[in-house]
Amino acid sequence: MDPLAFAVLSNYLACLSKDLTSAAVQGAITAINKSQGSKSLDIEHEFDNLRKELRSMQCLLRDEEQRKQDSESQANWVEEVKEAAQDVEDVMDLIVYLGHGQEWDKSWNSQASAYIGTRLTKVKEEFENIKQRRDRYLPPLLVRREEQSCHGGYQVWQPHEELPDETMGTDVVGMEQNEATVIAWLLGETDNAPRNMVISICGMGGLGKTCLARRVYNDQHVRRHFDCFAWVSISKTYNAEDLLRSIIRQITGKATPDELDRNSSAALLGLLKQCLHQKRYVIVLDDVWSRNACNDFSYLLQNGEVGSRVIVTTRDHHVAASLCIDSHILNLQPLPESEAWSLFCKKAFWIDPNKSCPKDLEDWARKIVAKCEGLPLAVLTLGCLLSSKDRSPLTWKRFYNGIGSELSNNEMLVTMSRILMLSYDDLPNHLKQCYLHCGSLFPESHVVKKNWLLKLWVAEGLVEDVHGMTAEEVAEGYFDELILRSMLQVARKDESGKVKACRMHILMREVTLCVSKADRLCAVLDEQGAKLDDVKARRLSVQIGIEKAPAVPPKNKKEEAPLSRLRSLLFFVDDQASAASFLTMSPNLMLLKVLELRNVPIDHVPGEVFDLFNLRYLSLRDTNVEVLPKYVKRLKMLETLDLRGTKVICLPHEVAMLKELRHLLMDRVYVLKKVKKGRGIINLVSDQATMKKIDDLLNQKAPRIKTDTISWIRDMRGLLTLQTVEADERLIAEIAALVRLRRLGLTNVHEEDGIQLCDSIKNMSQLLSLTIDAASDEALMLDSLPSPPPHLRKLVLDGQLLIVPPWFNLLSSLTHLYLLDSQLEPTHNPIPHLEKLDSLVHLTLRRAYNGKQLRFRANMFLRLKSLNIAELKCLSQLDMEKDALPSLSLLHLSRCGDLQGEGLHGIDNLPALRHLYMQDMPTSLMSSLEGDHRLKASTGWESISKSMSWL
Repeated sequence: MDPLAFAVLSNYLACLSKDLTSAAVQGAITAINKSQGSKSLDIEHEFDNLRKELRSMQCLLRDEEQRKQDSESQANWVEEVKEAAQDVEDVMDLIVYLGHGQEWDKSWNSQASAYIGTRLTKVKEEFENIKQRRDRYLPPLLVRREEQSCHGGYQVWQPHEELPDETMGTDVVGMEQNEATVIAWLLGETDNAPRNMVISICGMGGLGKTCLARRVYNDQHVRRHFDCFAWVSISKTYNAEDLLRSIIRQITGKATPDELDRNSSAALLGLLKQCLHQKRYVIVLDDVWSRNACNDFSYLLQNGEVGSRVIVTTRDHHVAASLCIDSHILNLQPLPESEAWSLFCKKAFWIDPNKSCPKDLEDWARKIVAKCEGLPLAVLTLGCLLSSKDRSPLTWKRFYNGIGSELSNNEMLVTMSRILMLSYDDLPNHLKQCYLHCGSLFPESHVVKKNWLLKLWVAEGLVEDVHGMTAEEVAEGYFDELILRSMLQVARKDESGKVKACRMHILMREVTLCVSKADRLCAVLDEQGAKLDDVKARRLSVQIGIEKAPAVPPKNKKEEAPLSRLRSLLFFVDDQASAASFLTMSPNLMLLKVLELRNVPIDHVPGEVFDLFNLRYLSLRDTNVEVLPKYVKRLKMLETLDLRGTKVICLPHEVAMLKELRHLLMDRVYVLKKVKKGRGIINLVSDQATMKKIDDLLNQKAPRIKTDTISWIRDMRGLLTLQTVEADERLIAEIAALVRLRRLGLTNVHEEDGIQLCDSIKNMSQLLSLTIDAASDEALMLDSLPSPPPHLRKLVLDGQLLIVPPWFNLLSSLTHLYLLDSQLEPTHNPIPHLEKLDSLVHLTLRRAYNGKQLRFRANMFLRLKSLNIAELKCLSQLDMEKDALPSLSLLHLSRCGDLQGEGLHGIDNLPALRHLYMQDMPTSLMSSLEGDHRLKASTGWESISKSMSWL
């Protein structure tokens, strides 16, 4: 029995036990009991008994896990416990559904208690049967297993990441540069003076960390440079004393006395110090999984002689970062496409003299290599496997289409899958479900924005409660941990280095998808085909149109309704018919918590949505919906409502009845309103499609909240995100009560509202992002704010500023600043007020300053990486002193008509500059920079997108 099954299930039972006492469940029980009067079932008492059952099951699970035995009966028993626990979750969510539903349909009152009573009775009976079956069948079997184990009958296989032996040869592809880098570090060629050094080789499983380490370890130049060598594999389970003995034996080069085996750790360390004294050594600690493991070998890491080296291979960036400085961490990357193809051909067609792919196989061969996404272990394994297969396009096509099933059935690929899943096995329990969620719901190679993922995890209840932190903050910690453990790949970072989007490696997704489907956690409708007859699936990801999807099976009176246990329904197709087809089954979807309809071309919210009383997350993003109906008030459990990209311009006052709402997301209107004709943008494009796109932006209106809703805003005290809404005096006063806000966006702010706005903002001590957009041709009056929110990281001010606000120098946490249409006079140069902001990594000045000169002084803006200067009509001189902007990698200059060639000084003083974008700038300036490889002139819609991307 896989140990992770015990861990995940135990964690699930613990969370379930906690949820039984949640406010939502208790409120629903109270509502149902109140409606039933004297006939009411004592649900609270029944739930208390269920909590005790769950705790008992947790204890039994721990006992079974400690036996470390594997049997089909044990696996079957764990499966029964899981199904019974899911039944408890279903009853719990059903109670919440009925408790809220009867508020809208009084006919439910007579049915709710009886129905719940029947379900509870079945659950109790099942728990009793599970205990009896365990006592009847498992103990005798496990006793026999333990006896066999004592005689060596069972061995636990511990896979270790290692590429096939033939990669040690000279024909390996893609390691040359990394090998040269590590050898240079080993030989001290990059250092001013030789010293003890720790070199970490880091990356996801299968990238060839061990192979690279072994190649440099055996390099002849390295062998001649050092006195002695040792190699030990740490792995997840190890004996520190045994590894120390192994190092001593390798260092001395001879068998050691028998008493070595009886020495303590302290004695072994003392002997190791003697062996290494005055010697220059290379010691490899391979496959390190934790920082604790490094503590056992801290002497090697810190106290070597001059010129000694320790090489550590690890999947965990935590380990690498704790050992040595960044310059000696080698983060391995997947092979480029050309090198992956070359490596594949050498393996798959090794028997051919030219090792080249036949033309009739090339199409399918390249598709198979693309699945590997540059992972050497996968490329080599698939190449080796295919080398023995029939060379017909049909055979290779079938293999490509069946890779998912091959991963769990083919012996070679099963071994590879186990190696890939070692990192998953090592995850803490609370991260396993989050990781399976990523792998099961999103399409292949899909880039997922971090904030989107966090909201989904919270809505599904995958995030633990941590005192003093919001669920989203805890979820962000989960996300960062998965990135650092190389489980998720970085797809995009911002200038401060924070990961903003991720993706999962295709083969890791295939493996986790197998796990999720086996546990009935998900069903996926994609081109590979899927069935909808698994009524116990908790999540459904629709990735094909309805015309290709299998029909939903009819409900059998003796069985559960199709998809009746579904908690998440996500659409990744722009197919209105698909959404309509599934939502007509709303009576079956009563337990649904997540409904993702983004990009589905619907023009109204289907009425069935408002019967989903358990819904926590509803996204209508980028649909054609124009009106949010008043029936939204029925979704009382709703936590996230995403209306971005819709045509909704007015919220009904009923939205204020959503007391659980945490995120109210609407369009950032300031992005749209500032793109105006006559400012040089329209003239850059000529095609009609682009013109229409711009006109659509210009004609879009600001979302606003109805007047009779505003008085309720102050009661939505759980709100974390409110962006972007049209403000008026009353709303600005009411938001003062929203002290938990993390993100706030207001548009159409008038001058006379400035004092009240400052008074409201001063209470928002947790605010991270603030956007304020002034009413047309009016100034932003923000001088009265005594101090900004202490943790503010992003600030967008769109409107005239008479002076630079005096609190700007207090923005110690600010990383991103956008000053738009500020029109500051020459006497109010913003640069002196901003240059000491230590955390600032991005600065945009767009129509922000009417002076002629901007000077960036030495040793200022030390962390600034991205600078965007746009439409400063009077700017004629831009100076960068030596040692100014030492971290600046991107400079974007656009539509500064007076900045001629002789007006730009010091661009050669920017050592980190990699990208220089010039858009609609004077010809003389462009000519003066000709030949600079960093210069990129942008035109057309691409340039408009870049100029707007900073918003």
